Amino acid sequence: MAGSKFDELDELDSRILVALSEDPRMSYQQVSSRLEEEGYDMTAEGVRHRVTRLMEATTPFFLLDPEQISWEIVRISVAASDGPGHKREAFERIADLPFWHVTMGIGTYDIYAVGMAPTLRGVEEMVTEIREYDCIDTVDHIVVTERDSDLEDYYRTDPDEAL
Repeated sequence: MAGSKFDELDELDSRILVALSEDPRMSYQQVSSRLEEEGYDMTAEGVRHRVTRLMEATTPFFLLDPEQISWEIVRISVAASDGPGHKREAFERIADLPFWHVTMGIGTYDIYAVGMAPTLRGVEEMVTEIREYDCIDTVDHIVVTERDSDLEDYYRTDPDEAL
């Protein structure tokens, strides 16, 4: 028995996720046909079963193309100051701002977040507000102007292909 739902992800699941990420409205029959073109034998009912199982292990995630929207997409990395509870406080305060993806972890920075603002001035106001928090040591940010996403790499299932 596998240790987690992610451990159960296989190449067929990966192919289904790639297809649906390219066109979320694709029918199970269309996914089945695409899989057949790729050399997999899977009925529409089999695809439905796998998608149902995958929905339990995934979250909806739609990447906006910065060239197709009028708002600015900003990504920030934050190092919290060393005080007791500062990392948690910084995480919670940033999560209360208009960032739709906020993560806390261990590495070269403590918090990573992605958000949007209608203008560059709005981005600067958000970053300035975060810099003023006593629980924050440093804030780096980037306004996304172009993006290249490779979902084949994101949904990789072969551990031998790891980076």
